[in-house]
Order: sequence, then structure tokens, then C-alpha cells
Amino acid sequence: MGVKKWLLLGSVVGALVVVGCGEPKSGVSKENKEYYKETKGAPKWVAGDLNDINMHDKQYSGVFLGRGEYGIVDGDVSFATDQAAAAAKANLAANLQTTLQKEVSSQKSSDGKTMNKTSSTQIKEVVDKELNATKLVARYVGKDKVWVLYGLDQGIVSKIRAELGMTSK
Repeated sequence: MGVKKWLLLGSVVGALVVVGCGEPKSGVSKENKEYYKETKGAPKWVAGDLNDINMHDKQYSGVFLGRGEYGIVDGDVSFATDQAAAAAKANLAANLQTTLQKEVSSQKSSDGKTMNKTSSTQIKEVVDKELNATKLVARYVGKDKVWVLYGLDQGIVSKIRAELGMTSK
């Protein structure tokens, strides 16, 4: 009887190994394939490529863009757009704050100073104040999801840098 149990256990383990080897050889997960299928034909920014986007006769750098996405529930595209917009604005704020903190830190280190908590807080406050100047650059509605792209004009970014006492780049 013990031999039959071991034989059965060996068969189950062998079957699991064979099933495990049946994964796609590309290494692309099922979720990634579905995401690709849903975004096929969409603009490059939908998939996350935010490098130098030209829209509305303006060129945007990826630093001054925020991308957000949200699933459409019960066909409510408007709600999904609002939620995606909130995510995009948060993404934009985080990108901009990180970039400005690096620039301030770099500028201070060249002056022989270090960036303190006050500088970091000041950057966050100035960025948060100017985020109301963000505007919807693009929106893409897929089968089950909405993607939005928000941006800040270079003039607003220059204004933020001036408020922080930084030289324009």
C-alpha cells in the first residue's frame, strides 16, 4: 500500500512539473498580455512613455507630465476620468518635487551647503500651490480603463524655480 501512495504522489508531482513548464516562453505574464492588448493602438504615453510629448503646439518634458489611469466601473467614464486625473496630478507633483529637490540639493552642494528640511518643505508647498495650473493634455478611453495625461507649462515651472530662488534651466 505504501508503494501505491508514493507512486500516486510521484505522479502528481510529475504532473505539476509538466504543467509548470507550460508557461509562456516569452516571460510575459498574462496580465501584461492583457494590458498590451487593451493599449494596442493607444498613444505611447498610455503605456508610460512620457519622453518629449508634443501636443497643442507645445512640447512637454516627462518631468512636467503626470499620467494616471483608472478602471471604468458601471460604464461611468466621467468618474474614472476624475480618479485618473487625481492620480496623474499626484504623479506630476511627485516628479516635479523630486526633480526640484535634486536641483536645489545640487545647487546648495556647489555652494558648500546642504539641503535642509525647510528647503524640502518649501519645495512641496510651492509645488502644491502651483498644481492648480496643471491642465489636461490628453485622455484615452479604453475598453475598461481611462488614461489621462496632465502637464504644466514651462512658464509655470520657471515661476516655481524663481519662487525657490533657483536659476532657470
